[in-house]
Amino acid sequence: MLLVLMFHRISELSDFIVFLKYIMDKYPLVVPGDYLIKNKISICLTFDDAYYDFYHNIYPIFVKFKLKAVLGVPVQYILEYTTIPSQQRLDLPYEETGNKKIFSRKASFCTWQELKEMYGSTLIKIASHSLSHVDLTKSNIDLLNEVVISKEIIRQKLSEEPDTFIYPYGKFNHRVHSIVTQHYKYAMRIGSALNRDWHNSKNIIYRIDGEKILRNRGFTTKSLVKYFLKYLSNRIRGR
Repeated sequence: MLLVLMFHRISELSDFIVFLKYIMDKYPLVVPGDYLIKNKISICLTFDDAYYDFYHNIYPIFVKFKLKAVLGVPVQYILEYTTIPSQQRLDLPYEETGNKKIFSRKASFCTWQELKEMYGSTLIKIASHSLSHVDLTKSNIDLLNEVVISKEIIRQKLSEEPDTFIYPYGKFNHRVHSIVTQHYKYAMRIGSALNRDWHNSKNIIYRIDGEKILRNRGFTTKSLVKYFLKYLSNRIRGR
């Protein structure tokens, strides 16, 4: 079984380190495509949006403990490099990070230079989080740009194609998913459920709010049962 946790930004690093040690002691940590031990829950850690604080604060922790994670990149917001001081980049309020008039001046996201370093470590798997982080179900969205061009840009920058797509806001429909699965091996959405493996019946990998689990300082038996029941429900419904 597979449990995929979703994070955005981590505010308390000390609590996060304690949480990492907790799950390291109990569960294998994997990224898409890794072998899953039979009859045991494996955990995949995913981080959305590629904010600079992931590179500055979180990545060094993964290097220290030699842990792997998936980083979802909204390609349009990634600068080639920046000379803006780290503290200025870190101090930008969360609600302003995605502002199209601000991000290029503040470098609030990781740069390609930083992404290359993390990808080269083999610890951080880069996924497409679309081109411009929009709701892909809206009728005016250019899915070629969001799904295919975002993949091509990542391939050009990192010299390898990403095989994972993370739906912005967890939103998709049949049309969107059909296009995504033509171009990516793995597709991730939001949904409080365990997964059978990397390929559920509809090639959808469900993710659970990892920040909530972090606040609760780990899993409870009750929560794991709830995730398992949701998994069974998804299988019955063919999802």
